[in-house]
Amino acid sequence: MDYIERRIRRLEADYRHCLRDYKRALSRTWILRERLGRLPLAALDGADGISSLSSNLSAVAERAGWLRRRTSEAQGRLKVFDPDEQRKRNADVDGHCRMLMPDGTYCGKPTVDGSRWCAGHADLWDDRDPWGHHVIGWWRGIHIEYTLDGAYARLSCPEPVCADRLRGTIAESKETLDRESPYGTDDLCTREDIARWTTMPDEYVEKR
Repeated sequence: MDYIERRIRRLEADYRHCLRDYKRALSRTWILRERLGRLPLAALDGADGISSLSSNLSAVAERAGWLRRRTSEAQGRLKVFDPDEQRKRNADVDGHCRMLMPDGTYCGKPTVDGSRWCAGHADLWDDRDPWGHHVIGWWRGIHIEYTLDGAYARLSCPEPVCADRLRGTIAESKETLDRESPYGTDDLCTREDIARWTTMPDEYVEKR
């Protein structure tokens, strides 16, 4: 079983678990509704029980709604996952892992499964990406911090991202810097840092 097959199994398992939890929450909601509906009218006057039951119903229904959204997202990730496309997107380049590390270098370890990733990085997928693409590395966003001395550019913590989310992070950082200009820089975020984290790596620049 290679990294693509493992991903499919993981997506299928995630969907099954989400669906199971959603069905359980839905069943719990209906049970509480039935109990509420069976209460005699006399119990509705000044009874703490009805308030408690109603509150529980509201909480359970809210959780069921959240689980429904989570289940829909899991189902969507499974539906859009195309094994052939993913094998093509993640095909080996030179036998060395192409995962971008926080220091700007590539991992460089031997690749596995005909992919561009080593054994330690082959199973890293971006679950925050609607298309569920593979993580290509760690990237920092840039935001503005307001201090008594003025506004300063600041780097976020490195976050694992796919190529699409990396582009989105860069675009958001540029928009923030343009909107908040002028701003200061210091040792926590230098001009060189800004140039680096707002520049797309060459191999992921979209060719036109």
